[in-house]
Amino acid sequence: MAGLRSRRGAPVSPELFLTSAPVRMLEARVSYPGADVYRPYGPLRSAADAGRAAPAPLSELARLESEGDMHGLAAAYLVRRNAEMAAPYLAKAGTSPDVASDQAIMALDRGDSASALALLEGVLASRPTHAQALWNRALVLRDLELWALAAQSFDAVAALGESGWAQEATSRAQAARGRLRGTEDWRKTSTWGQSLIVDGARVPDDVLRAQPGIFRMYFYEALRAAPTVERVRALEPMAATLDAHPGGTALRAALQWTLTRDFQLRAPLARRYLELYRTHQVSGGFAAFLEDVRRAGEQDLFLGALVRESKVADHLDEVSRLVAKLQDPWFTLLLEHERALQAISRGELLQAEQLLLSAAARCQQHPLGYRCIPIESDLGDLYRQLHRLAEAQRHLLAARALYRADPRWGEAQLLLQLGQLARYQGDAALARGYLDEALAQRPDDCTIRHFVRANDALALLEAFSVESAQARMREALACKTPLLLSGAKTLADLARLQPDSALDARLVQGLAERRQKGNLTPGESALLTHIEGRYVVERDRPRGETLLRQSIAEAAKLPATSVDARKARAYSYTSLLFSSAKAGEYEQAWRLFGEEVGGQLPGRCVLAVTTDVERTFVLVRGPEGQLVGHHDASRRAPLHDELRGLIPDAMTDLLRACPAVEVVARPPLHGRAGLLPEDLAWAYHSVRASPVASGTRTPRRLVVADVQAPEALGLPMLGGWAGLPGDEATMLLGRQATPSRVLEAMTDATQIEVHAHGLMNPDVSEASLLVLSPEPSGRYALTAGEVRGTKLRGQPLVILGACRAAHGAAWTYERFSLPVAFLDAGASTVLAATVDVPDAEAGPFFNAVRERIQHGERAANALRDVRMAWMKRDPRSWVRSVLVFD
Repeated sequence: MAGLRSRRGAPVSPELFLTSAPVRMLEARVSYPGADVYRPYGPLRSAADAGRAAPAPLSELARLESEGDMHGLAAAYLVRRNAEMAAPYLAKAGTSPDVASDQAIMALDRGDSASALALLEGVLASRPTHAQALWNRALVLRDLELWALAAQSFDAVAALGESGWAQEATSRAQAARGRLRGTEDWRKTSTWGQSLIVDGARVPDDVLRAQPGIFRMYFYEALRAAPTVERVRALEPMAATLDAHPGGTALRAALQWTLTRDFQLRAPLARRYLELYRTHQVSGGFAAFLEDVRRAGEQDLFLGALVRESKVADHLDEVSRLVAKLQDPWFTLLLEHERALQAISRGELLQAEQLLLSAAARCQQHPLGYRCIPIESDLGDLYRQLHRLAEAQRHLLAARALYRADPRWGEAQLLLQLGQLARYQGDAALARGYLDEALAQRPDDCTIRHFVRANDALALLEAFSVESAQARMREALACKTPLLLSGAKTLADLARLQPDSALDARLVQGLAERRQKGNLTPGESALLTHIEGRYVVERDRPRGETLLRQSIAEAAKLPATSVDARKARAYSYTSLLFSSAKAGEYEQAWRLFGEEVGGQLPGRCVLAVTTDVERTFVLVRGPEGQLVGHHDASRRAPLHDELRGLIPDAMTDLLRACPAVEVVARPPLHGRAGLLPEDLAWAYHSVRASPVASGTRTPRRLVVADVQAPEALGLPMLGGWAGLPGDEATMLLGRQATPSRVLEAMTDATQIEVHAHGLMNPDVSEASLLVLSPEPSGRYALTAGEVRGTKLRGQPLVILGACRAAHGAAWTYERFSLPVAFLDAGASTVLAATVDVPDAEAGPFFNAVRERIQHGERAANALRDVRMAWMKRDPRSWVRSVLVFD
């Protein structure tokens, strides 16, 4: 250790990085040279232990600082688990694989697994054998309980053969594999269950207590299949043990009822039930068996047969009466779940939501994991379909937590859902983690392979890796399973970008098979029609456009709650717009822009723009009403958050003669900064979700300021409110500025100003949210969804003086952000920024804009004039990213 040196070659004291200590305090591996000397890991046992590490020698720190070695300074604090002190130095350490690996340690420290994985993926893409990144990635995967991938990552470290690290990595890989519930364990559980049902074999109490949910299911089956009173009585100890898990007497009551039956009549029926259970066939036929058990009054056999053959929906009224009579939570949950699934199949998603929420609440009272896991899982998937992603995540994680205590047929399906959700949230590395874990756990499951590889292809296409996307789709299609709609859309885009006759043929075949099978929801059917039209329109324009119009018509028949219908409509308009653009039919495209938003666009000074993978289409109505178009299909990289340079200079120059410009930007462009230059007056043009009745418009100004954010968020206090002299306003300050009071006060306001922290928190909302003072319940966030559900009768001017308040969800089918929500609720105009807003400058800037608007200036012009004055002092000022929505 005496020979250790820094990155610049200077000798390093062992005290600087604690390399002479018998154990290391930090579980992760620091990439700085000299800081990554192996010692066994000695975790801290208490907060008091945090002070046991000797402080870094001041002389060494001073030397590193004099040399400008920011990474070395950060490393000295990281090894002491002092992330707060390491952060500013690491932020100044430049860019390199080593720095990125250590930045991942910081993300891991604050629990941000998605960011940590993304950083480490970047490191390993350039240096696949980066030892510290492989180790740290394994830790992130372990924290996410992705045990198969964690083991693989530790194996990769062990293969490098580093002294000490290799041995610990091997041990950790073995521990990770030990956490997996392997196929042998599942076979053992299944063997116990089958022996119980067929032969009445006793299951040990410790096995029952370890997996009470699945053995409750096996108990019901054994009770139905028992041919004698003696076999029924033999189940009494099992009933008592399993009843004790959630509490209650449901199993013992079921057993006692069975003992009252006449077994001379029941025994033959029980044997036929066992035949049905084992083979899905029954002597005399299923319908006759149902009639026989119904006539004999063997209600449990009747219900069991319907569940076994997935026929509950065909006899829902009869099952409902039977379940009401049984008063057994197990079957009540089964019935509620079945009703919800039927509502989903009809496209009645809000009804399904209420049924599943009711069932989930019942699960809190009766924690029957085996029954509750699919309820929470389906509720999460429903919210994903509705693009209520924060709620989807909560319920999917709840299902996974239940799985840990009471597994049901493996967790692969949950991992697939979590992976798809992470992709919707823009966390590509996290999505790959969940999806790859599902495949690693079930490598021979063709359905899972199809799902994972089709999702891989979609992500690669979004990153413009076309050939890699094609390769993943070939692997997905090697599995003879129904083509996913997401995979079908990917194939349709690949057919345009890089045609492949074999893949194109599989797309046509897959679409036909999905339609023929007939198990699509109405929204999925509209999406399938769109995908077919999207593919065909590039080869046969009239037929393709007919299909796209058909998709729009199908979507129009469905409720607004159907996200699939909204996607089908938006995506079909995209394909129609680019079909017109490709043909140079700009007047037709102009009418399509207006048709989609539900009205005629203004006749002059309008910019309309849309994008689609590699394509961009721009239309401009100049100051004299002249129409100019631009179509381009050469993009080979994703768009940046800011859109500078997307609009050709010639089209921008045409708009300079306009007093102000209305911008009709289709998602995902709407609400992003930089679309037009700062010296132009322009605003995003939106159409309200529904008309808002005119109010009295009695001037009522509401100011929300001096918010006391929850301490746990770690947000700095904002400066005190400094209004203009003579301001008359309703003030909600400090602890008064809670979400409920702000929502109530907004209703009749004609001006609303919110000076608070803005926050991006995907656990709460897909768009940015406003951080307000907490309610007694702890609620502090004002989200776009809550705003959209409010009626702003005063049609107010809204000024959001909060960081990133204009940030919206990056959805490609609809606009969703705080400004759009305020407009939908009835606001006339909204001002918000896409970047962080300096506390000291927000009040003066927005006050200056508001004064001009109050004196009759149009919001876009007022913003432009104040912005240009501020930019004379600082051309890079944050005010460049303030936007107007009206």
